[in-house]
Amino acid sequence: MSVALPVINTRERQAGGCCAAPVQPDLTAGAAVALAATVKALADPTRLRIVDTLRKAAPEAVCQCELIPLFEMSQPALSKHLKVLVGAGVVGSERRGLWTYYYVLPGSTEELIAWLS
Repeated sequence: MSVALPVINTRERQAGGCCAAPVQPDLTAGAAVALAATVKALADPTRLRIVDTLRKAAPEAVCQCELIPLFEMSQPALSKHLKVLVGAGVVGSERRGLWTYYYVLPGSTEELIAWLS
């Protein structure tokens, strides 16, 4: 099975650099920082599983006490993962009495999905 490789055209040298780039990035520096925060938050297997759990429970929010038995970790460790997800804007939280309930924020990954498409 052969894989089609990209065509490499010869480019002319230009003053100040080897050659001019044939394309420019679509992401601005600010957009790249924002997108990287989302990607970093989702780059952990435990956080991916947390988001998957919250996604499946939607539109209902899930109490932190309900998440603890699903993951083999302490409550403080789970809280740290949830804090990262909330900080990245992937997950929202709502305090109800002693407990905090979590849910996936609508549209939180749309920019990442659109960029990957």
